[in-house]
Amino acid sequence: MQLLVSAIIFILGSAIGSFISVVIYRLQAKKKGIIAGHSMCPSCKKQLKWKHLIPIFSWLFLRGKCAYCNKKISVHYLLLEVLTGTLFLVSFIHWNFLISIPSIINPQFLNYSIDWNIFATLAFYLVEFSFLMAIFFFDLMHKEIPDQLSIPAIVIAIAGILSFSPVMQTGINMLIGGGIIFLFFFLQYILSRGTWIGGGDLRLGALMGILLSWSTGGFSGWLVGILGLVIAYLIGGLLSVILIIAKKLNHKSTIPFGPFLVIGTVTAIFFGQTILNWYFNTLLM
Repeated sequence: MQLLVSAIIFILGSAIGSFISVVIYRLQAKKKGIIAGHSMCPSCKKQLKWKHLIPIFSWLFLRGKCAYCNKKISVHYLLLEVLTGTLFLVSFIHWNFLISIPSIINPQFLNYSIDWNIFATLAFYLVEFSFLMAIFFFDLMHKEIPDQLSIPAIVIAIAGILSFSPVMQTGINMLIGGGIIFLFFFLQYILSRGTWIGGGDLRLGALMGILLSWSTGGFSGWLVGILGLVIAYLIGGLLSVILIIAKKLNHKSTIPFGPFLVIGTVTAIFFGQTILNWYFNTLLM
């Protein structure tokens, strides 16, 4: 059962990743009907058949080329499907809602039940992770974070977290967590007049703070949020140094920061409490 559900979750994630690719293309092209409409080749504009839309496998079978015009299909389609499927699978492993119950007649035979609270938590994070993956790739490809992605993600995050926890305390935590990171980016935005970070980063920072404010491991949510920021800056700085050494960047080059914020957010969600425990119990002993 565990293996079957894992496979279903991965397939669902890869399908969502395929859908996100369509959303990114239509948002960037400013096409009407972001969700509705038929998928087509961006080069020859021919409508794709169902067999061209199977996540992961279609790209591999077509060898990254359009079935009609033979133009190359960007590898980001494959990466988005694989990474989203993998993120969904890791999320299921982290929030496994299946409860195994040995049979009274034969203990080797297992019955399964569902923990609906954990299931709801998983569903909430899968929705938020879908938005984060869309933000990651849109900013990576177009150096922009559209409000059509960040604002709905913020609204869903607030509504979801408030539905899981006591409203008063949770609301205060979200204000503190989201406010600290938003203010941190806002000051950079003002001081640099928008050259260091963009307006999209402000909203992504707020989303990051809100998501990480929901702390369940003993540490304050704002502290987990700061950890997410540290992770984002460390990875961003390290990659920048590597690219400069490899002469892929120079001191005038700009790289989108949104993907690093997404990585920091996801890492802090999964491992934030563990990292903070290790830091305070080991390094500060």
